[in-house]
Amino acid sequence: MDTANDFRILLAERGIDELQRVSQSLKVQGRKRFVEALKGMASEIQNVKYCYLPYPDILEFESFRNIVDAASSLRAMLPDDKDYNTILTDYWLEYLQTLPELMKRGEIRRACEAIRFFAGEITSRSELDGLWLCIFDYGDRIEVVTNSEEYKQGKKAVVAYLPPRRFGKVVSRGMFVLQHDRIAKKGELTLEDIRSITKWLGEVESILMELTKNR
Repeated sequence: MDTANDFRILLAERGIDELQRVSQSLKVQGRKRFVEALKGMASEIQNVKYCYLPYPDILEFESFRNIVDAASSLRAMLPDDKDYNTILTDYWLEYLQTLPELMKRGEIRRACEAIRFFAGEITSRSELDGLWLCIFDYGDRIEVVTNSEEYKQGKKAVVAYLPPRRFGKVVSRGMFVLQHDRIAKKGELTLEDIRSITKWLGEVESILMELTKNR
């Protein structure tokens, strides 16, 4: 497996970079331990990146397991608040924590296949400085900001679970990629589902390619 160019590993590497960048501004108890753990993860991800192990052997690779375990431990240390840096940290730690499930997709073809997508329903929408703030229910609820009139209350949609973005005092936890009344399921999409909507994922692909550039 070409782990050095696998988009999931490249995103994990970018995530650890982002975690180190914001760690000093986090309101977290045990900051020294938190920062030291991130340094260890930065070393471990290099071991994973250049291990070239076949799937599923990578799931049992010690450095890979250390990253997943550390992410789970650090995530439990985060305060329960809506500070942007805390939300960003939680996103990347969750990404690292769910790497085993993402790796179980096997070989992937595109960057958009390296993240999670959710199908659900827009339960409310309010105006936000020329944009729309939507509450999206996929079994859990997240806030998604959009500039499209298409995504209205009661509509079913698919959201790409991308790194959070700040819009003033509001943080968007994903991006709408598809709205269709015939979407029946609610919850996480499978790799087969993702591949079936690839033609709507051009912007997602561009965002992820930028995130993994020069990795």
